[in-house]
Amino acid sequence: MEVTDSRADGQTMAGREAPLQEILDNTTAVIFVKDREGRYLLVNRRFLEVVGRTAEQVLGRPETEVVPRGVAERFRENDRRVFERGEPVEFEETYRLPDGEHSFLSLKFPLRDADGRIYAVCGISTDITARKRTEEALRKVAMDVSAAAGGDVLAEIACSVAETLGADVAMVGKRVGEEPVRIQALAVCLRGERAGPVEYALEGTPCAHVVGRSFLYIPDGIQSRFPGDSMFAELDMHSYAGYPLFDSAGEPTGLIAVLHGSRLPDAEFIESILRIFSVRAAAELERMAAEEVRRASELSYRAIIEASEDAIYIHDLDTGAIVDVNPKACLALGYSRDEMLHLTVDQLSSGVPPYTGAEAARLIDRARHGERPRFEWHRRNRDGSLHWDEVWLKRVNLGGVERIVAITREITERKEREEALRRSEDRLRATVEASLDCIIGMDTEGRITEFNPAAEQCFGHRRAEVMGRVLADLIIPERFRASHHAGLAHFRATGEGPYLGKRVEVTAQRADGSEFPAELAIDVVRSGEEDLFIGYLRDITERHRAETARTQLETQLRQAQKMEAIGHLTGGIAHDFNNILTGVMGYVVLAQERAAAGGDAKLLQYLERASESAVRARDLIQQMLTFSRGQRGDPRPLDPVPLVKEAIKLLRSTLPATVSLVTELNARVPAVRADPVQVEQVLMNLCINARDAMGGRGAIHVRLRHRSGVHGVCASCREPVQGDFVELSVGDEGPGIAPEHLDRIFDPFYTTKGPGQGSGMGLATVHGIAHEHGGHVELVTAPGTGAEFRVLLPALAEVPDGRNEAAVGSRQGVEVASALHGRVLLADDDPSAGAFMEELLRDWGLDVVRAFDGLEARRLLQTDGPFQLALLDRAMPGLSGLEVAAWIRDHAPSVPVVLYTGYSEDLAESALDEAGVRALLRKPVNIEALRRVLEATLS
Repeated sequence: MEVTDSRADGQTMAGREAPLQEILDNTTAVIFVKDREGRYLLVNRRFLEVVGRTAEQVLGRPETEVVPRGVAERFRENDRRVFERGEPVEFEETYRLPDGEHSFLSLKFPLRDADGRIYAVCGISTDITARKRTEEALRKVAMDVSAAAGGDVLAEIACSVAETLGADVAMVGKRVGEEPVRIQALAVCLRGERAGPVEYALEGTPCAHVVGRSFLYIPDGIQSRFPGDSMFAELDMHSYAGYPLFDSAGEPTGLIAVLHGSRLPDAEFIESILRIFSVRAAAELERMAAEEVRRASELSYRAIIEASEDAIYIHDLDTGAIVDVNPKACLALGYSRDEMLHLTVDQLSSGVPPYTGAEAARLIDRARHGERPRFEWHRRNRDGSLHWDEVWLKRVNLGGVERIVAITREITERKEREEALRRSEDRLRATVEASLDCIIGMDTEGRITEFNPAAEQCFGHRRAEVMGRVLADLIIPERFRASHHAGLAHFRATGEGPYLGKRVEVTAQRADGSEFPAELAIDVVRSGEEDLFIGYLRDITERHRAETARTQLETQLRQAQKMEAIGHLTGGIAHDFNNILTGVMGYVVLAQERAAAGGDAKLLQYLERASESAVRARDLIQQMLTFSRGQRGDPRPLDPVPLVKEAIKLLRSTLPATVSLVTELNARVPAVRADPVQVEQVLMNLCINARDAMGGRGAIHVRLRHRSGVHGVCASCREPVQGDFVELSVGDEGPGIAPEHLDRIFDPFYTTKGPGQGSGMGLATVHGIAHEHGGHVELVTAPGTGAEFRVLLPALAEVPDGRNEAAVGSRQGVEVASALHGRVLLADDDPSAGAFMEELLRDWGLDVVRAFDGLEARRLLQTDGPFQLALLDRAMPGLSGLEVAAWIRDHAPSVPVVLYTGYSEDLAESALDEAGVRALLRKPVNIEALRRVLEATLS
């Protein structure tokens, strides 16, 4: 049919499009819309099938004219709850169809008009009759199996099976004889009534395919398949199902079977039910067989109780006193027979109500009046231990005397297992509730069946709100839902799934829409009617963060180790070069003085070029020392704006006319603590690199600005960068830096330039200066888009007063000056540097005594004094320059000490003061600075 509508309260359901009509008419759910007066505005085909009416008989009519009045009143009451609450409400409603009463799970929700007023209620009802029938069947199976006992056990089992499966006939049969084998039906339930025992030959019957074999299911045509079995025709049976019975040793003992005049329900359900009952039936057959063996082997009452494996007590009919017991009872309780005859039931009981003498007397009285009580009893043995027994009481005539016989069987182990199982179930529930992991159950339709507290806390949903709802709509991001539904469909079709039994990482979604990574493991619980999925999910957001942090820390560690190793290497190389350059540059200066005195202009030109090369070598060493953090400069608070402006003026003159310099200097930037010379060096190195990257053509962009709230990662040390900084950036319009070079561009001596075009120390120096000032370097680049290096220096709170000190440059050279006078101890282990210093000092008029190590220097001070000054190298064999200075402080305090060094490490002023050092010079020695220090010290 097509969806039909009516009108109510000015609202119309007309105009529904064909796709909606097709969806409503083809769904298995019952769908309807009713106005506030209960008139039906819209129904689908399934609704009409359920109520057995046409659309004309339903639409526009109140529900009292469509369904029975009592049913209509219940439906109307549920509708009122939806109108009052104004939100969806779920109900379980029943309705009788031709095949019986059906249960429906109905979701009813309000419909609102454009003004938000509720004008109708919409209902979607799903038939859950089959599910409830299965639940009821399993519940009844459990109750019947646990309740079946005594001589009527098999009869109760047969009737329970017939009722549970809706079969016309159910029977429990015992295998008897050998050849030919026969079946003795000990219990038969025929159309709800118990029937007497039946015996028949096994051969030629369907039971022959069951006994000693496996489950057999014949849904129809049983008479044609087994024409020799006349019972099927007599009883008009058409379907059959049977399940074999085995004893505890695995030997076949019989079967349990059902017959029906029409088709039986599905085989899987029948097999599950028969399997459950078969356990109890097989046990009962085994018990009956044992009793038969005992009865057949014993010819007298005494022999019976003597051989019984159960404890047997004979009680006086009137008083309940114990008048006889069998050996099993004595063995079980630890008393002799004579002792037992003088004890009361109360003395043999635990004494904990209801296991007392008074309760025992009441049970015996019931047996006295013809009942056959069966119960569990808690007894106390002679050693005080407590045990459980299963007890049967019966009034019998023994040798002409009426007695009460109590047969007991110890079930302590069974009770302990049951108690352990109960505790296990309690622990399982407690574990699920207390689990730190999310535990979520889901059926094969994707609806949630379990949602533990950890899941509530993780996802932000309440358990009561999500039960029965589609899991994908709640915790799976929308982009993954299609694959989730496809996986469910694949499982329903094949019984297999890609994630079952595995641990996988997935993306989950919280109630607020935020997503997070999770680890998921899925198990499937298979049952007769429907499988269930159990998902164990753990939020691994913190693990991801930890792994990311660990990876970052490892990168930082490797970078730090690499830079430390390179720093040690460059520091050592710088020391050796400083010693070499001290001699080279010093002798060049001396040669310049001689050439100037002789008037040789050509020689002066050669020496000037040699001096320029030596200065470049000195600058390279300075960069190496800066990188290795040996030369820390002289940082001070300063305003970077005038410093950068001055540096740019000098920089413009060094760039070719084909390169333009574009500046963006923000005048309002905080102060920084920096060495002005090193800041100029950073700017110079970055601009030279930019010029070379563009091939000498293009624009270099220099920018100075304030950046607060920086969050990033340093391009050189890989450490996180956060805080308030002043940014000095240099960008070019070149080809950018290829990805394969990014990890090495800050390594000393690493360069992508051709031979002779670069030392590879430019960016290494930038790295050293930036980090020495507590800053970092950011890099923005991509192939074809140029590169921008951003040097970040920590911002100070205030801009310092006064003007910045300009970087002071000095030219190597010494003008002719007056001679110096005095006796000087020179100590230097380097042959080249020491020889130059000795010659230089002699040229200046000083009397020089040379020592080649610290021990010799101390000896000369002791034996060849006095001296007006000691000029000591920092690093010497035997004793260092500092150690010699400390000796002079203690033993010759009148001798001033000047220290010079080629090492990269800093010497603290406190260490110099403690050793009595007047001045500290660095190699290669600045001749003018040395002359000034000597003049000041010797005066």
